[in-house]
Amino acid sequence: METLIHTNPVAIVIFGAGGDLTWRKLVPALYSLFMDRWLPERFAIIGIDLKPMGDEEFRQRLRDGVDQFSRHGKPDDESWQRFTATLSYRAADFTNPDCYAALGQHFEELEKAWDTEVIRLYYLATPPQMIEVIPEQMGKAGLARECKNARIVVEKPFGRDLASA
Repeated sequence: METLIHTNPVAIVIFGAGGDLTWRKLVPALYSLFMDRWLPERFAIIGIDLKPMGDEEFRQRLRDGVDQFSRHGKPDDESWQRFTATLSYRAADFTNPDCYAALGQHFEELEKAWDTEVIRLYYLATPPQMIEVIPEQMGKAGLARECKNARIVVEKPFGRDLASA
């Protein structure tokens, strides 16, 4: 199959990566994009959550979700290995500036390795009370200054209904 999109490398940061949304929806969807060749050749998926977990445990948890919920069905070992080579996990407190400093360092390492700017996509799969905290901390750390290369996706609705939103 021909590659359908050509772009700079992308780093997808999932805040709340240990939760059900990431397991059941986000990563199975990202895996499908990978299999359909809609992701750029160079990409990284960085999961962040409070839950202590290593990269391998994170990958296995996500494999269980992809096995159950991917529209491509259970992945073969080779495809899964290629996809998971991009996955990493960090246990961190979203209110701690060190979380964002480490993330900035990770971006610097990716950009050095890939010798180009990395497009940054921040996905907030977090409780509503974190939706203000995370972008504020990102701003303090300078992680989203370049609007052309950074996007923030908020998964949670605001309010209980249209009036409260």
